[in-house]
Amino acid sequence: MAETRIEFSEVVGRRVRLGSWEDQKISTYRKIAESVEAGDWDSAADLADYFTDEANVCFSLYRQWINDLRGFLRDGGASAEEVEAIDADVQSKLTCPDGRQWNPHRHWDQYRSEQRQLLASIYREQVEEALENLAAMKETWRQTHDRDVDHTYGLMHAIQERHGAQGIADMYQRVLVPLFSWRYNKFDIDQHPWDEGLETLMLVACEAMRGHLVGPERTGDFDLIETDDRFILRFDPCGSGQRTVRGDWIEDTPARMDPPYNWDVAKEEASWNHFTKGVCLYCAHCIVLMEELPIDRFGYPVRVIDPPVYPDTDRDPDARQKCQWQMFKDPTQVPEEYYIRVGRTKPDRFGSSNFDAPELPDAGALGMPGTG
Repeated sequence: MAETRIEFSEVVGRRVRLGSWEDQKISTYRKIAESVEAGDWDSAADLADYFTDEANVCFSLYRQWINDLRGFLRDGGASAEEVEAIDADVQSKLTCPDGRQWNPHRHWDQYRSEQRQLLASIYREQVEEALENLAAMKETWRQTHDRDVDHTYGLMHAIQERHGAQGIADMYQRVLVPLFSWRYNKFDIDQHPWDEGLETLMLVACEAMRGHLVGPERTGDFDLIETDDRFILRFDPCGSGQRTVRGDWIEDTPARMDPPYNWDVAKEEASWNHFTKGVCLYCAHCIVLMEELPIDRFGYPVRVIDPPVYPDTDRDPDARQKCQWQMFKDPTQVPEEYYIRVGRTKPDRFGSSNFDAPELPDAGALGMPGTG
């Protein structure tokens, strides 16, 4: 456990979990359990506290996205009453497993209460109680996270229904450009050396996917492979878009494209879906944020995305789809094929000084949370 450290990062601007890349792919949930079972109570407490940092990255982001999606519908011509009706219809499909109506802030409060119970059992060195509290805390976070994802997806479906594929492209400009300004300028080789940028990129990628509770058991564990020229992260499933396409195997609910949800995937070929019908509308944000926006401003993608495509029904672990991210050790060496599938041509110059992209908004003025 000594390899895993929680330290403040000057580059990210907050504390992060440090350790080797082999260590990073192990979920914080699993690390807490291992520490409890080993009687390493200090590490267990540190990690249990940090688990909330990972979760809060996602929880805070969805508060921003849901407001932005509602705002996009209003700006697109829907009346306040229509937006409320759309939102109410989406939320009516998000009933909790115990039958309660979904309320994100109530569920977050329940999660925080269970986290305090976990910390209390750790301080008392109660192994069984700590493991039980850990499982309860993680499950409450999973329910909270997944319903936030469903909420965003239902609103995205409504946007596509009303405005088509161009509406999704326009919507992502509204939702993602502030996020790009806040997070991704640190990956511009004209402003920061790439060895520093790549380390930060990997740290926030691993942290985010642990927070999204990726993996078949929804614990936050994933595959991480290093080759000579790149890092490859694979999620089975990713806890957001691919669960949407695959369905929730824990709660035994169907893909969100099926009844009772009936929310669409991409119906038209566009650069934001790699010109592929069937990509989920949520998954498209990774393509826009990690490929299109940085290519247009820096000349290279910061991550190369291979999203799942609906339907995704195969439960054979050797055959089913896995979401994949690739991060190249030299961003100027990303192969041409990854430019073509977003309708771009690979340039012969790299770095923001070579591109006349529109000025980005001030992320601080937009109130974006400081989550790297």
